[in-house]
Amino acid sequence: MILHDFLPSGNGYKIRLLCAFLGLKVTLKEYDITKGETHTDAFLAMNPSGKIPVLELDNGQCLSESNAVLLYLAEAHQSPLLPTDLIQKAKVHQWLFWEQYSHEPNIASPRFWLTHNAMNDLKKQMLPDRIQQGNAALKQMNDALCSQNFLTGNTLTLADICLFPYTHEAEEGGAYDLSDYPHIQRWIRTIEALNGYISISQKKF
Repeated sequence: MILHDFLPSGNGYKIRLLCAFLGLKVTLKEYDITKGETHTDAFLAMNPSGKIPVLELDNGQCLSESNAVLLYLAEAHQSPLLPTDLIQKAKVHQWLFWEQYSHEPNIASPRFWLTHNAMNDLKKQMLPDRIQQGNAALKQMNDALCSQNFLTGNTLTLADICLFPYTHEAEEGGAYDLSDYPHIQRWIRTIEALNGYISISQKKF
């Protein structure tokens, strides 16, 4: 498989991290999204939205949307990271949907704006509200983790892999202080200590 990706992207890191935990061999092909490299005809043929990550399967088919790719890989490899119990599976889905609506726009976007010189007047106006909502999202995660090791219980699932990338990098840019969320800090350390863990900057795994 080929993962078309931008290394600092948390959405791409989700897939790289899952592949590392599953022991899957993936070739990384990097693009610089700040230079428009995902808006070529070749890339748009894989994903018309012009966004990374894109997972190119061995048969040439391409999958986009990071959480959809997580679900595909977990199901294709019958991984316990996606529970078979319907209620537990639904709880994983809850976190995946919540991440895209309540977490990623408020944690990842400010990080990108502040670390890639992408700020403009409109984003400056939006930033305080995004930070407020981002802190609310972090508090929700911290509360969920106060009595259990992982987001859906005491077992690692796709929910944790989905939420880990942008959460553990939340302090980049200075918008967030994770010391306010001790249960999240403990959760981050737990995941980093797991067998197979790779960092966001790791190209080979």
